[in-house]
Amino acid sequence: MMKRDIHLTAKDLLETLQFRQGDFGEIGIISGQKHRAEMCLKHLKNPVKNFTFLGYTFWTGDYKGKKITVGNGGFYAPDSAFVTELLCAGGIDTLIRLGSCGGMKEEIAVGDYVVATGSVRGDGATGYYVDDDFLPKVDDQITKVIVDKFKGKGVVHQGKIWSTDAMFKETKEIVNKYIDKGAIAVDMVTSPFIVVSNVYNKKVAAVMAVSDNLITGQIGFADYKFFQAELQMTELAFEVVDSFI
Repeated sequence: MMKRDIHLTAKDLLETLQFRQGDFGEIGIISGQKHRAEMCLKHLKNPVKNFTFLGYTFWTGDYKGKKITVGNGGFYAPDSAFVTELLCAGGIDTLIRLGSCGGMKEEIAVGDYVVATGSVRGDGATGYYVDDDFLPKVDDQITKVIVDKFKGKGVVHQGKIWSTDAMFKETKEIVNKYIDKGAIAVDMVTSPFIVVSNVYNKKVAAVMAVSDNLITGQIGFADYKFFQAELQMTELAFEVVDSFI
């Protein structure tokens, strides 16, 4: 039987990888897709690749006198929880996620933005961190700034994001249940991203470009409007940072 309280902590792993406290910046702009992280990279002066492990890579550099970290933080709930915990343990105080999602209201179109006001937990990872009745919370101030900045550049919706582990099981019975719980969009990441940040008492916010719609059946993964929204999202993220540096 296991005698130790825990096998491995995020801090233990960072030390094993020869990560030094202070390598990360105070603010992290986190994407699932690596190409979004690379879009962000051009905003940093003298970026240094200071973390790479299992395909997750983070660069830290200067942005208008503030140390900023950008990188790809997971596609799914388990790896998002894993990477988010490493970022929190590594000293990032404010985490902003740039993601994608499927709309769960008829009026949410491909290329729109959804700003998370919280999450509805349909994933398996967060149950290891918090009780079933835990309510994930975003930072109200950062979320307001995101809404203000993005409204001038596109259509913005605000609401809770349902995170699921099973993309091909977004059935009518399951989807309608989460709509009844207040979700307006779905992804596979936002819940663990917010929950783990909450556990570490970090400031957290998330904005997503809409790639498809579960109500209308619209599929836009290859739609130019989705790609344009992604590109613009990486630009606007730094305008958000401008507001509180």
